[in-house]
Amino acid sequence: MNRLEEALSNSDLAIQINPNESMYFFNKANTLNTMNRIEEALENYQFAILKNPQNGRYYQNKALTLAKVNRLEEALQYSNLAIEKNPEDSDQYNCKAYILEKMDRLEEVLETYDSAIQKRPENSYYYYNKAIILDKMNRFEEALKLYDSAIQKNPENSDYYNNKANTLEIMNRFEEALENYDLAITQNPENSIYYNNKAYILNKINKSEQALQNYDSAIQNQPENPTYYFHKGKNSISLANVLIKLNRFEEALQNYNLAIQKSSGNSQYYDCKACTLYKMNRLEEALENFDSAISKNPENSIYYSNKACALEIANRLKEALENWDLAIQKNPDISDYYNNKAKTLTKMNRFEEALENLDQAIKIDPENSDYYFSKANTLHQMNRMEEALANYNTAIQKNPNNSMFYINKAYSLFCLFRQDSFKEKNRLLEALENLDFAIQIDPEFSESYNQKAIVLNKMNRLEEALENFDSAISKNPENSDSFNNKAYCLLCMNRLEEALENYDLAILIKSNNSDFYNNKGIVLDRMKRFEQAIINYDSAIEKNPKEALYYINKASTLDKMNRLDEALENYDLAIQNNPENPDYHNRKACILYKKNRLEEALEFYDSSISKNPENSDYYSNKGIIIYNILANTLSKMNRLDEALENYYLAIQKNPGNSDYYYHKAIVLDKMNRLQEALEFYDSAIQKNPEHSDYYNNKGIVIYNIQANTLTKLNRLDEALENYHLAIQKNPENSLYYNNKAIALEMMNRLEEALQNYELAIKKNPNSSDYYNNKAITLNNMNRLKEAIINYHLAIEKNPENSDYYNNIGIIIQRSQQILQLK
Repeated sequence: MNRLEEALSNSDLAIQINPNESMYFFNKANTLNTMNRIEEALENYQFAILKNPQNGRYYQNKALTLAKVNRLEEALQYSNLAIEKNPEDSDQYNCKAYILEKMDRLEEVLETYDSAIQKRPENSYYYYNKAIILDKMNRFEEALKLYDSAIQKNPENSDYYNNKANTLEIMNRFEEALENYDLAITQNPENSIYYNNKAYILNKINKSEQALQNYDSAIQNQPENPTYYFHKGKNSISLANVLIKLNRFEEALQNYNLAIQKSSGNSQYYDCKACTLYKMNRLEEALENFDSAISKNPENSIYYSNKACALEIANRLKEALENWDLAIQKNPDISDYYNNKAKTLTKMNRFEEALENLDQAIKIDPENSDYYFSKANTLHQMNRMEEALANYNTAIQKNPNNSMFYINKAYSLFCLFRQDSFKEKNRLLEALENLDFAIQIDPEFSESYNQKAIVLNKMNRLEEALENFDSAISKNPENSDSFNNKAYCLLCMNRLEEALENYDLAILIKSNNSDFYNNKGIVLDRMKRFEQAIINYDSAIEKNPKEALYYINKASTLDKMNRLDEALENYDLAIQNNPENPDYHNRKACILYKKNRLEEALEFYDSSISKNPENSDYYSNKGIIIYNILANTLSKMNRLDEALENYYLAIQKNPGNSDYYYHKAIVLDKMNRLQEALEFYDSAIQKNPEHSDYYNNKGIVIYNIQANTLTKLNRLDEALENYHLAIQKNPENSLYYNNKAIALEMMNRLEEALQNYELAIKKNPNSSDYYNNKAITLNNMNRLKEAIINYHLAIEKNPENSDYYNNIGIIIQRSQQILQLK
């Protein structure tokens, strides 16, 4: 077993012992990433995020890993989430800039590097990266200024001089370029690239002998570096086609370009290049090359077909339709053209024309199951369910091994049940049968389990539904709908906290879905957490202000909070968006009645009755919460300003209660208003200096807590004084030596930190944490063997603590990386 496999095993052991610790999944993901096991790494980053959605590093590393495999839109989403979680971390902006660069969104890259520089202006790397982008944009003078800034910040980095020289070479400022290549070589004489680049300039200015010397130096430094030659003519195309199969698209493009260079009249070369660009999602370039292929050979129907596919992906549907027609005109016997044209027409809601083209495809090739499937999907969208079912059945008869056929058929059956639940009640059992077939065919496809769970939920078989939602999530933890649907199932089971957790996970994955916020608001309302419910309804409304139901749900909650005027406003907005719903009129009437506006209430009751005389009334009430309890709740909600106001009221009501000062200090501490926090800690001590409940049943621990706060203020010397006071008052308490050691470590006084950890261990040799903390310090001192010994002692004292196994894994991974660098 190599060291990385050993690190992975330790991560797995840590997770097995404590599966709720997000950092273990994060460290495992990092190891898997190092091993280039990308999909597994992504899964573990997602598990880390699910366990702790507030840690920005998890999103950042997942973003970089997604970028590594060119899943750039997803990468950008996670990078934005990382910034949202930690907007002051300059590295997050650097990460985002890297992703944007890969997406060729260069103006945004520049803005993002500016943000990184603003956050951390002393970091030379940000100036260097920004200069590279300016080079790409041909803004060379600005690039030079940025390279100079990078060099000023870090004159030891040879790459800065090399890249500056490259820019000067492009500007034909050859002498200055040579000077900078020399500076790069001076900083790093082992780098062959610098000699090669310098040789290129020397050759360009006809200093051939000096150029030859530098080429020799480059070869001497890196004799194994080969010179690459490409195959010529048709061989180039063959090589490119192989590269396409290997997803090595850039190399394929190089070979297609070489083929075109050798034979510019061959239309096939342009078509192959265009298909490669299409796979790389470079649609505009792809379309240009399809046009070149068509111009070289306007009679080849495939070129129009391929161009139509690209136009459809670009959502240019009318142009796509034109090219399908041209493909059919050139070759009317290819059935796929009619099928694909029908898909475009369906997207345009031109359903009857889509059916005509599908019938033509079936006429040409009646054994192709996909055509019946496409026809069934179109009929479903037209609400012609029985005909849709008949075509799903034909598709299944032609090809009984395609799971999607069964899934879509099951959905049509489910829709028939909703239309007439009494007549069609057996449709649900039939839907379940089809979903079981789908699972049998493809047991790894998550959507089969998700759809089966929805049907089971409708049948009130909730435990079975929950099992299938879990299966769907395990197969695809990135699907927000599965978490949303699971949450609804949990709501039906009155398991409200779990429902909330799953709505949060759905929102985390797809934050722009308004329904998720509305659904979460419904659960919070049921839990009588009304303020939070309102916040979520507002989020839903912000994302989709035309949905009347969101206003209704918000108004209902405001009613329960006795905020009747606001409730009325929201009922009005609901009626404005959907004036024909009788329930909305009835609800507004109830509020008007409560406000004793009886004439208006009567009008809306009458309106409600005229629309639906069977509708019923709704009532609710609101409880009362004392100031201190409200403040504690608000603090937990991170609504800290409101918490402070309520602690103020609590102190005003009872200025002799030391708890209020203590709790207010904690909130101020959370808000990083540390000086004020210290003042309120002092007030708490003054009111009751021996109150044991504050400090783990020891009144003296206040000095220790004060020291922790001073540490956050970076007033480390004062912190040490407070730890000294704590030790002076109780020299037998091992915790104070441990905390003092932590402060010393922050001051980089590592030897003294070790001494205090040893004193802590002497006072209490059974505390596994002390050995663990000592090991961390030894690790920071690069005394890795001693660190491992102390981790083993920690494990010996507490073999159930998963942190210790995880930390050993980290050290192994770090030592492996050090060996690789060497």
